[in-house]
Amino acid sequence: MNAKNHITVNVMAPLVVGDPHDLFSGPSQEAWRKFKRHLQEMKRLGVEAVTTDVWWGLIETAPGIFDWTYYDKLASEVIDAGLKWIPILSFHRCGGNIGDTVFVPIKPWVWSELKSITGYTDEHDLKFVSEQGNTSDEYISFWNTVHALPLYERVMLAFRSHFAHLADHIAEINVSLGPAGELRYPSYNSHDDGADYPARGSLQCYSRPAIESFRKWVFNKYHNAEGIDRAWGTNVAGGQEINPPSNPAEFFQRGDHWDITYGRDFFEWYSTILFNHGRMVLRLALSVFAADDSPLAGIDIGAKVPGVHWRTGRREGDRVVLGDRLAELAAGLLRTGFNDWDHDDQGRGYRPLMSLLAELQDNPNSRVVLHFTCLEMPDGEGGPEANSVARTLVTWVGAEADRQGVPIKGENAVWWTLPKHESWTLMRSHLDLPGQEEHYQGLTILRMGNVAENRVANDEMARTIEVVKNQDGESPVAKTA
Repeated sequence: MNAKNHITVNVMAPLVVGDPHDLFSGPSQEAWRKFKRHLQEMKRLGVEAVTTDVWWGLIETAPGIFDWTYYDKLASEVIDAGLKWIPILSFHRCGGNIGDTVFVPIKPWVWSELKSITGYTDEHDLKFVSEQGNTSDEYISFWNTVHALPLYERVMLAFRSHFAHLADHIAEINVSLGPAGELRYPSYNSHDDGADYPARGSLQCYSRPAIESFRKWVFNKYHNAEGIDRAWGTNVAGGQEINPPSNPAEFFQRGDHWDITYGRDFFEWYSTILFNHGRMVLRLALSVFAADDSPLAGIDIGAKVPGVHWRTGRREGDRVVLGDRLAELAAGLLRTGFNDWDHDDQGRGYRPLMSLLAELQDNPNSRVVLHFTCLEMPDGEGGPEANSVARTLVTWVGAEADRQGVPIKGENAVWWTLPKHESWTLMRSHLDLPGQEEHYQGLTILRMGNVAENRVANDEMARTIEVVKNQDGESPVAKTA
């Protein structure tokens, strides 16, 4: 155990409390009363902080015009209950993901402002376009991040100014980096058919800017058409076009993502775009919140990466037989060119992603903390069809984070696992506690209401907090195979 790192146990608030546009309606007032009761229960249990989405679609009503009324009340309720606040600057759309019970879109004016900045006339150029030809508007596409940075910065600066007086009550500022707030492509989201769990997902790089980016990246790597043709065995010099896979199903079935240079180059570019996006947004957040003159300097900056655990592999005794890992590939989390998936000392494919987060630890004021999901899931989750080694994946990612000096915390992936004792046993088994050679420095539980209103979850939360508080000597946490 790393004694200098305090283990945190936090909870997520509801996506919204009542009607943010009508705080005093009857239903809203009832929702706030329930929220207060749940906060009081979390305080009784010993929870430290409550995370709340700060939806871009709620706060910036017009360019540069902010309404903080709802979030002033939300923050006050959390703080008045004696808890810390963890705001999530949620630049993504709410709606269309597992557990989304409300709909908060990105404002139409955002797309109009970006069209003005970029000169694009077609809004599709600002969004993700999948291999199925479908468009996702859950997050501004990563090929437009450089143009979106001024919009993100405007939100960050407004938040910093408005909530500076609450600095002592803010435990972390989490920054949304993609759909569902996660650093990934919307590869298994609802805009595509048959792409969600446990499918391979769908590639999201078929917009005009994405294709132009791929072509530019390839020419930068190989310098000219002749160099590309030598590497790929193509005829670009003779007029053949450079494109993402035209038939991804056959591309994967043939093993081209592994076996040919084109496929390996494609996934190096695909993940590089994702990582560069994450780097730009997190660097911006550090420049705003962790600057020497910032009233919020010293507060951790959080970044979330999903545990895409399906198609990762299967257990055969003590041995893991890797799956095709296509779901992780489509999400942008892995590459195929490093031959690193079967090597523990290279993070089982997560070394490049962790290197990005390690690079961001150079700010003297604030850390960048990784939040990784699916800590409650066992190997074999979802049965043979899912081909999952979820628990092992969590261990791989935690170990690589530790190797590269990246502080890491965890979350459960879905709320309906909380009434199961074994889910809590698994989550505790990943914590950096005495007697455990594990790496996670905290848990955030999805969601507060599920803990407050379910007896098993309530009791297990109490036990988890007791375990964390009593870190001297051997941990009572039960180990799992």
